[in-house]
Amino acid sequence: MKKIVICLFVLIGSAKTYAQQDPLYSQYMQNPLLINPAYSGTYNMMSATFMTRMQWVGLAGAPTTNSLSAHTAFANNRLGGGVILVNDRFGINNNTEAHGTLAYKLRFSDDDDNVLSFGMQASMVNYNYNYSDVKLKNEEDPNFIIGNKVATEPNFGAGIFYRSEKFFTGLSAPKILNSAFADGNLSVGQYRRHMFATAGYLLDLTSVQFKPSVLVKYVDGAPISADINASFLLKEKLWLGASLRNLNSTVFMAQFQLSDMFRLGYSLDLPLNNVIKATYGSHEIMLNMDLKLLQSHDIGLRYF
Repeated sequence: MKKIVICLFVLIGSAKTYAQQDPLYSQYMQNPLLINPAYSGTYNMMSATFMTRMQWVGLAGAPTTNSLSAHTAFANNRLGGGVILVNDRFGINNNTEAHGTLAYKLRFSDDDDNVLSFGMQASMVNYNYNYSDVKLKNEEDPNFIIGNKVATEPNFGAGIFYRSEKFFTGLSAPKILNSAFADGNLSVGQYRRHMFATAGYLLDLTSVQFKPSVLVKYVDGAPISADINASFLLKEKLWLGASLRNLNSTVFMAQFQLSDMFRLGYSLDLPLNNVIKATYGSHEIMLNMDLKLLQSHDIGLRYF
């Protein structure tokens, strides 16, 4: 069974009809910059986040994603800018992405708790297919090219993000252009536009704070998928939460506010189908740092 599942993953990654997916994250709620450029500098601070994700641990060729992102408010906090670096490896693919973001903020109150941001993103994505990693029964199979196939594609994206003290919502397409390129004799590699819609609210309960949220994702040519999330903040130090992803996997997460500057997070994804028999789940670790980089900056607990 395990070998069958592995073969299916390889086929999915190389099939001509498959739309290349953006890297998958579970803790995007605490770093929306990964899916929406309008989040750049929405808080008046500099924020940097490192995330590493090991998906479907135990399966050969399963995805591993590392990302480093940073963004800050500047120009008297009217603008926000950021950078995102991503390395995503799965199967024979080893893709590297670099993104730059810029956002303009409209403030509706003097305390900066009511902000509407418009953002843009410029990207370069390097796709690398290493066919030498494929173990062939017939080494002279003409359908395979032994070696590397590399292609670099530009892209751009846009988004809008609104937040108040206890509510947020956003709509984005981080990479708007569809792209296609020949990855040897095997197939045609493709990227299909991803669109994200998010919303969440913070409720003050008796002794804790409760944050329900939702993410809806649409990929050209694929069914709409959704995450339903629920998080609790205990004593303004510990976030505990869970998600139901597209009705086929669950996510459990915990994040600890080490100080005003540092937050450490961990999440565990468990599939609700037969894949769980062949994997130890997906694991994600996040480290976030907030800094008062400019005189106009201020740091403190943030909920979104």
